[in-house]
This record gives sequence, structure tokens and C-alpha cells, in this order.
Amino acid sequence: MTAIAPAWGRPLSRTGWLPYLLVAPVVLMLGGLLVWPWVVGLWTSMTSLRIGHWGQEQFIGLSNYIDVLGSHAFWQSLRVTGLFAVLCVASEMSLGLGLALLLNRKLPGRNIFRTLFIIPFMVPTVVCGLIWRQLLEVRGVANYLLSFIGLGPASWLSSSDSALASLLLIDIWQTTPQVVILVFAALQIVPKDVLEAARIDGATAWQTFWRVTFPIIRPYLVVAMLIRTIELLQVLDIVMVATQGGPANATMVLHLHAYRETFISGFLGYGTAVAYVLGFIVVLVSIAIVRWIGGTQSDEARA
Repeated sequence: MTAIAPAWGRPLSRTGWLPYLLVAPVVLMLGGLLVWPWVVGLWTSMTSLRIGHWGQEQFIGLSNYIDVLGSHAFWQSLRVTGLFAVLCVASEMSLGLGLALLLNRKLPGRNIFRTLFIIPFMVPTVVCGLIWRQLLEVRGVANYLLSFIGLGPASWLSSSDSALASLLLIDIWQTTPQVVILVFAALQIVPKDVLEAARIDGATAWQTFWRVTFPIIRPYLVVAMLIRTIELLQVLDIVMVATQGGPANATMVLHLHAYRETFISGFLGYGTAVAYVLGFIVVLVSIAIVRWIGGTQSDEARA
């Protein structure tokens, strides 16, 4: 029998180059579509470009980035974004895990509840924001229901003390089903025989979950947390529809700040710099989450 040399040990013939030549146009096109906007945006963020003053921009280097990092409005919006993201992720991961575990049990009518939990996630974010803005108005349904128990009307979205909490409520209502779906799907791969063996060995429900179920579904929890963190750091639509960053910038998230600087104030170069700083923050947070989870798993493996 003749030995076959590995493909990487032989020089490519004309036929060998053909697949690469056929794929090259698509690769170049996709590479251009992905890289070119970033290059143009990076150049724009280093200029003094303003909307309506095309052709008059000047290259100013990192001045926009220095101004962004020295701006009180930037740090205020970053604080609001971080607080909103942390509270939403913590609430949605806890509720999503609990609801998924509940729906995974053999309860009467659980198929109906599964369908009901998915409905909020299917509603477009803009529509969701409009619905909740109507519900939380001073003369809306929420205050009308509160009047039956003797509570006065609350300024849900027009008070700086409750506006961010109201947005938190809206986001939890809409996107917790996303976490439920991911965790519920992960629970289906937990081996039934392993769970049965744990029960036979006398493990309690908590011990079974923590020692058997949780290690198996943890990668899916990490994916859900990573997805929600990235989405929340870049949140825009629901804030713009419900509060428009108000009152008194109490809900001014970083993405909305970049939008206003770019398209409302017209400082295209400065607004692009804010957007790039936001993108850099998203990348750093994502890497930190992945490395933290990976380090935790390594420590447990060594233990």
C-alpha cells in the first residue's frame, strides 16, 4: 500500500489553488465590509468633523478622546450604564435560573406557562417601551391600580428617583425570558440517571443542584450572562423610547450620550469617539467575564 503524504507537505498544484481563488472574492468582500467601516469610524473620531460642515474637518489626533475622558457627562452616563447593566444582569440571571428550574419540573399546565414566558421576549423593544410608557404615566394603568389600595399616583418615568428603577422593571419583564430559554435548554442535557443516582445516594435537592446540575449548565449561564452584559452596555432603544435619557439625565446611558453628541449636537467626530470608547469598554468587560469564569473553572479543576 502506498503511503499518502499529508496535504500540507506537498506543493499546491493549479487544481489545489482553485478553491482558494473561488473563495477569495467573498473573503475580500466580507473583509472590506467588516474592516472598512471601523477604519472610517476611527479616522472620523480623530477629526473635528461636524454635521453640515463637510470638507472642513481637520485631523486633531486623540483630542476627542481626551475630551471624552475629561467630560463629566461621559462619566455620569458611564455610571448610569454600569449600574443599569449590573442590576439587570443580576436580576435577570437570578429570575431566569429560578423560572427555568421551576418550568423544568412536572407541574400542571407548565406548557402554557412556557408559552406565556416567551411572549414578552417576542415583543419588539420599541413597542415594549411604548407600552410601558403608557402604563407608567401619571394617569396610566399602574397608578390607576394603585389607587384601589389607597396609594397616590407615582411619577414612574418623570422622577429622577424612580426613572432608572422603572427602566429596570421594563428590561427585566422583556428579556428575562431570554435567560429562561437558554437555561431551560441547558437543563434538558443534564443526564437523568446522574440525578437519580444522586437521589439514591441521599443528596438533598440543593446538593443535587449545586454538585450535579449547576456544573453542567454553568457554560450556558456564562453565555447568557455575556450576551445580556453586552446588550445592556449598548442599550439605547428602550431608554430613548421610555425616558429619552431624562429626567435630568438620570437615565442617560452611554449609547444615548453618543447618539446625542453625534446627531443632535452635530459633533460627528466627538460622538464617534464616544462610541469607540463604549466599544472598547464592551470588549474589556467581555474579556474580563470570560477570563474570570475560566479562572474559576481552573481553580475548581485543580481542587
